[in-house]
Amino acid sequence: MTYFMIGLGILLVVFVALMAYSSHRGSGGIVLPEVQTGGSSVEGPGGESSLNVVEISPETVLAAIRTLSRPAFYSRSQMVETFWSGGSGQSAAQVYASGGQIRIDTQLEDGSVRHTLVSGERVGVWYDSEKSWTLLHSAGQPAASDAMGRMLTYETVLELPAEEIAAADYRERDGVYCIYVEVLPDSEGYISRYWVSVSDGLLYAAERILGEKLVYRFTAGQLNTETPEEELFLLPDGSTLEG
Repeated sequence: MTYFMIGLGILLVVFVALMAYSSHRGSGGIVLPEVQTGGSSVEGPGGESSLNVVEISPETVLAAIRTLSRPAFYSRSQMVETFWSGGSGQSAAQVYASGGQIRIDTQLEDGSVRHTLVSGERVGVWYDSEKSWTLLHSAGQPAASDAMGRMLTYETVLELPAEEIAAADYRERDGVYCIYVEVLPDSEGYISRYWVSVSDGLLYAAERILGEKLVYRFTAGQLNTETPEEELFLLPDGSTLEG
């Protein structure tokens, strides 16, 4: 009986190991490392963690980024810095998102504030407390709001063939867990680098390099997931961008 129980135990261990290996091989999905930001992890619709351990590489990073999604409601600060020979400049902005609408309040060098409201392909722009505003058109979300906020749009990475990705991995930056992507030089010699937060799917940081010189840097502040006030998404005359 003792030998029988020992043999049965060995068979059960082998069976469980084979089942685990088969499940891992059969899933074929790309998932990310578990995120512990502020003591919490990212969970899927069923309450189960949607981020698990996997190696991020140029071959797997596109599939990994596709598992991320941006929050529908949030606000945060953003900083864009540009560098050139003999000087530099910076632009600070506060960003608000509500459903399909994005508002960006940008502090300009002359002290004025440019307000930009983006909804689909419509963009409204006004300055300070002016009541008049200008209607522009864009190519749509989310690239339109990224462009208005002078962000590198990381969704363009998803359209790249894997051979154009020079490096990719999973790393921490300023306490934020990110997917890092570095793209080969473009036709003008610029190298783009992206840090995409795995906890919210938003671009956390980005850089552009020409040769060995940093020419552009984007950084984001702490994310606030509270729903912004509805008044923020009204045009200065009280109307909505949809008309």
